[in-house]
Amino acid sequence: MFDRLFIASALLAGSFVQTAAQPKATWLAKEHDFGAFAEDLGSVEAKFYLVNTGDQPLSIIKARANCGCTVPKFTEGEIAPGDTAVLTVNYLASGRPGKFSKKVYVNTSADPRLQQTLTVSGTVVGASQTVRSRFPVDAGQLQLRDRTVAFGEVLSGKLKTVSLPAYNLTTEDLYPVIVGMPDYLKVSISPEIVPPGEQVNFSFTLDSSKLPEWGINTADFSLIPTAGADSVPLSAFVIMTENFNSLTPGQRMNAPHIEIAPARIDLGMIPAGGEPRTVEFSISNSGNNPLLIRRIQAIDSAVTDVKISSKKIKKGKTATLTLTVDPSESQSEIINTRVSITANDPDNSVSVVRVTAELISEK
Repeated sequence: MFDRLFIASALLAGSFVQTAAQPKATWLAKEHDFGAFAEDLGSVEAKFYLVNTGDQPLSIIKARANCGCTVPKFTEGEIAPGDTAVLTVNYLASGRPGKFSKKVYVNTSADPRLQQTLTVSGTVVGASQTVRSRFPVDAGQLQLRDRTVAFGEVLSGKLKTVSLPAYNLTTEDLYPVIVGMPDYLKVSISPEIVPPGEQVNFSFTLDSSKLPEWGINTADFSLIPTAGADSVPLSAFVIMTENFNSLTPGQRMNAPHIEIAPARIDLGMIPAGGEPRTVEFSISNSGNNPLLIRRIQAIDSAVTDVKISSKKIKKGKTATLTLTVDPSESQSEIINTRVSITANDPDNSVSVVRVTAELISEK
């Protein structure tokens, strides 16, 4: 009886020892941060070390990445107990500026069904050529998409937000600020601290209820890329139009309707230093309610004077718009002036007339 119990115990102990003897995969680290590095390096390499802390030989079965830009390679064959294998991960940075985080999934013979995850991360500081294709405007330590924040048409009383992205081409953290904005503009900067090789977004919000004028409004202000840096000029552009959304069908039917003739006046060829010319446009109201001329704008140095005979035009009546064009004030050899007329016509709140001419030298 004793002998049988001894033999059974010995067999059970042997079975336990045999079960306990197995490989075990232990990674010295599962994450590698490259930090910020230049795109010009082309690629960067990280090494992950795998130690067999078990009692049986271990092998790496496969390793795959979640992106074609990340290439894993590993030691093939058996790894004896106590030995170390190396898995190398190459990240291909060319053409990939910005922050990245890539995964590599590894299966070993310790448990073929268990997928272990390695991570490589960092920030690629884009090469000048790559960055400038996306952010073509130099702004000191930053590269901008544009210098102008273009809001386009905005209904009176409404808010509108426009984003202006930028890129940190340096190897230092930047702390950008916007200064000198008018009170109708607010800006949110995200992130407030811009790491090397990363983007920042300037989100501008316009409150049209605070705009000083109907029609075209412009503003000049400045970007300071980081503390102590030179300021960079920026501008905003917006066209404020009347909000007619609250009009009833009856009110819209009785609304004023603007008609302008002609739409364009061509002065032909005129001497560059010649005398000022006067041109006239007729502005008529074919609607029922009075037509109110909110604003007339000629953004051209060649137009030196703008007059209208009446800013309130009753049903069936006509007003005369007079422009004075001085060729000696033109900044180029061609005059192509666009004059915008803002009115309370719900179908044509902003109308445009043109004056053109070709300037010839006087001999």
